[in-house]
Amino acid sequence: MTGWLLLVLSAPPAFASVAEQFAICTRGISLGNAVTASPPGVFSIHYNPAGLIKLRGKELELGAMLPNFNVSQQWSKPDSYTAFFGQGDDPVAGSSSTSEGMVISLPFNGPVSNVSFAPYTGMGYHPVGKKWAVGVAMYAPMAVGMENPAGPATYGAQMMHLSRVVIGPGIAYQVNDTLALGASIGLGFSSMGIRMQMRAPNDMVALTGTLGELTADIDESLFLGLIPLPLFGGGMYAFDDMGAMHAERLEDNFSPGFNVGMLWEPKDWFSFGLCYQSEVKQELSGHFTLEYSQKFQNMMDWLVANDLIRIFTESLGLPTEGGLAYQSGRGSVEMIQPRHIQGGIMIRPFKRLKLTADLQWTQWSTMESNVFEFDYDLQVLKLAQLLGYQYGSRTIVFERHMIDTLHACFGLEFAATPWLDLRLGYEDRPTSVREEYRDAMMVLPDMKILSGGFGLKITRNATLDMGIGLIMAEDIEMDYDNGGISRNLNTRELTALIYNPYANLNYYQQTTGMFISMGLRYNW
Repeated sequence: MTGWLLLVLSAPPAFASVAEQFAICTRGISLGNAVTASPPGVFSIHYNPAGLIKLRGKELELGAMLPNFNVSQQWSKPDSYTAFFGQGDDPVAGSSSTSEGMVISLPFNGPVSNVSFAPYTGMGYHPVGKKWAVGVAMYAPMAVGMENPAGPATYGAQMMHLSRVVIGPGIAYQVNDTLALGASIGLGFSSMGIRMQMRAPNDMVALTGTLGELTADIDESLFLGLIPLPLFGGGMYAFDDMGAMHAERLEDNFSPGFNVGMLWEPKDWFSFGLCYQSEVKQELSGHFTLEYSQKFQNMMDWLVANDLIRIFTESLGLPTEGGLAYQSGRGSVEMIQPRHIQGGIMIRPFKRLKLTADLQWTQWSTMESNVFEFDYDLQVLKLAQLLGYQYGSRTIVFERHMIDTLHACFGLEFAATPWLDLRLGYEDRPTSVREEYRDAMMVLPDMKILSGGFGLKITRNATLDMGIGLIMAEDIEMDYDNGGISRNLNTRELTALIYNPYANLNYYQQTTGMFISMGLRYNW
C-alpha cells in the first residue's frame, strides 16, 4: 500500500533517456541527431549555438513531428508463484494490454489526448559581413505521453505525460577564420501528470482480507463488544482495487537552462563541433486527488469504530479520520534534466557528400531519487510508517539510482541535385534505468533508431524538409524465477516500500514506434 503515489515519480525519469531530442527539427531527426559539427540552421540553438554563424541573412523555420508509439505488455505466473494467504492466482496473470493514443502537455493548457503532431518553430539572423548571428527557437527537448484506457496496464498508468517546452534565444560569434563560439538560454516550461488505478498485491494487505473473512460470522459478544467484527472492517484481498489517483497537471512555469557550443572548421572537408547543455532543476507542483475504494474506507472506519480501537490507532500513528471517499490537495515534485555533452565531426569526402558522427553523454546518475511533497497528511503514508517508512506522512522519497548514458549517432547527407538533398541517420540509444528499478509505465528499453529524409528546394527562398524514423526497441522480459525482479514492478519483498502492482508475476513488454517530421524553411 505504501507506494500508491509513487507512480507519479516512477515513469518520467525512466523515459527521459529515450524521450529526449525527438522533436527538435526535421533535419536533426533525419540525420540521427548527429549534427553537432554540421548544425541545422536556426536549431543550432539546441544542438550547437555556434552553428548560428552558418546562417546567411534571415531564416524562418516552421515544422512539426507526427509520432506514433505502441507499448504491448503481458503478464504471466511464474512456476514459483505462491498465493497470498491462499487467495488464489492473480487475475492479471495470463492477460495483456496495449497502449492507445498519444498525450502531450501544452503550456498553460495541460494534457491533450489523441494528439497527432508536436510543432516547432525558429528564426535566425546573420547580417552579411558581420561576425555575429542571433536566433530564437521554440521546441520540445523532451516530450512523451501515452494512454492505456483499459486492461491491467491501468495499474501502471491509464495516462501519463512528461514534457519540457523551451523558448531559446541564442547568439554566435566568429572568433577567427576557423573558430566560432555560441551560447543560448532555454526558458523552459515543464509539465507532467498521471492518471491510474490502484491495487496492492501484498501479504500484509492480503492478511487483512483473510482475517476479515475468518471473523465475519463471529459474534462480537465473544469479545465483550470491545473489538468490532469482522476485523479490519472485512479487510481487503490482495487483488482488490483500492481506488484511483489523478495528478494530471503538475507544472513548473519557469525552469531555465543554457547551452554553450563551439564549431571548428580548419578545412572545407572537415569540422568539429562540441555542445554543453546545462542541468535543469524543475519544481513541478499542482493538484492531486486520491479516490479510495469502499473496502479501504471500511478499513479506515474500523480503526475508529470504538474508543478502545481508537486509542490503539492513535498510539500507532494510524489515520483517525475514518473512511474518506477521497483526499485532495496540492503536491510538488523535484525533477532534474541532467547535463548533456555532445560532440562530433563532419567529413566531406567529396563536395556533394557529408558524413557526420557524434557521441552523446548524459549524466543521469544525478537522478538518485525523487522527492514528492504533499500539503497535508495522507492516510496511505500513515499506514506505510507501520512497515518502516521513515519520511513521514507528507513526503515520498522514491529511489531511482539511474545510470549515465553514452551513445553514438551517425548521419549522411548527399546533394543529389542542386534542389534535392537526401539524408540518412542512425542512433543507438541505451536506457538510463537499472533493471532492478524498472516499472511498467511505458519504460522504453535500449533501442536503435533508423531515420531518413530529404530537403527539397521548392522556390528560390523556400525549402521543404521531410523526415521519417523507425524505432527498433529491445523486448523487455522480466522472468521472476530467473532473477527478473524489480522493486518498482513485481517484487514480493515485504519491506520494499514501493508500488508493486504486479507482485510475483513475470512481465514482458514489446515497444514499436515511428515518427514523421516535416519542416519549411524560408531564407531571405
